[in-house]
Amino acid sequence: MNNKFLSKVFSWFGIGLLVTFLVAYIVSTSISALSFIFSGSTYLIIVLLEFGVAIWLSVRIHKMSSGLAKGLYLAYSALTGLTFSSLFVVYELTSIIWIFLASALVFGVFALLGKSGHFDLSRYGVYLLIALLGSVILEVINIFLVNHTLDMIICVAVLAIFVTYVAYDVQKIITRYDDSNEAMAVYGAFDLYLDFINIFLRLIQLFGKERN
Repeated sequence: MNNKFLSKVFSWFGIGLLVTFLVAYIVSTSISALSFIFSGSTYLIIVLLEFGVAIWLSVRIHKMSSGLAKGLYLAYSALTGLTFSSLFVVYELTSIIWIFLASALVFGVFALLGKSGHFDLSRYGVYLLIALLGSVILEVINIFLVNHTLDMIICVAVLAIFVTYVAYDVQKIITRYDDSNEAMAVYGAFDLYLDFINIFLRLIQLFGKERN
């Protein structure tokens, strides 16, 4: 794999994050926009659209034009920004900035581990998926149990899963992706974007400082 392709992956990764946090901040400054998004069925529709775009990208990426892949990726990033706007209401801006930087640091360290190639992580993909699905099931169960200790344990476990996914996905991009297909650069960015977003969400859940 050439460095030019990897640069494209990380460029689109950065663009996705920029769109998400810019949309989130802009929406958070508008009471009417927040009311529209988080009242009635609008929020559910947004979440379903996010899920649909993610599935579409995952299933059809090999047959997509690069233009469509980019459009869907940016749409997903913007939709995530709409839901993330609540974070700017709940948490202090300085806390969000520091946790974003901490997330970037953690992401960078594990991305470098994946890029170094000292560890073959390809065999662990199934185990990571099983661990993630198990954590999601526990989270659903805990909605009814409302056990804060279990919630923290799940949060730490999911954080560990996604930091490992960073190294795994970077290695996967380097070793498996077709660098002649520009749409695959977008999909690689999408994988890394999801890893970062989940790391950020878990860190802010653990260490975020809420507004008074």
